[in-house]
Amino acid sequence: MLSPSIKAAVEAEIEKGNHAVFFDLHACTGMDSTFMGMLAGLSMHLRKNGAGSLTIVEPGEKNQASLIELGLSQLMSINPSEGPWTGNLNEIRSGFTPLDSGKDLGEKTHILECHESLCEASDDNTDRFKSVLEILKASGK
Repeated sequence: MLSPSIKAAVEAEIEKGNHAVFFDLHACTGMDSTFMGMLAGLSMHLRKNGAGSLTIVEPGEKNQASLIELGLSQLMSINPSEGPWTGNLNEIRSGFTPLDSGKDLGEKTHILECHESLCEASDDNTDRFKSVLEILKASGK
């Protein structure tokens, strides 16, 4: 599972004072609810702690539709036409480095927190993820 590593990396950047977070989803063919919940949680964290923002770049139609369906377009900017990446995405992408996903970062707790973030993002999501939350809570995180 990669989302705990991504969350930790973004939180480290926020601690350094970087409050504009951009996710390039060009190569991402699909996202699960845990990943989208991680995005929601990070976006809420950025908004709560100041003038931070989360932007999704090039999500593709399927991912964009999923983010909008879950109400996350209220929390983050999804596929804006312009930004700091405009005209230099290939250069930015060439500087990407892989994240270490081999750490045990409390996956059950992470999954629960991500789904709670989705429910906080939109009341409609509470019914969608009710059974997931019940299972995770019953399993003791």
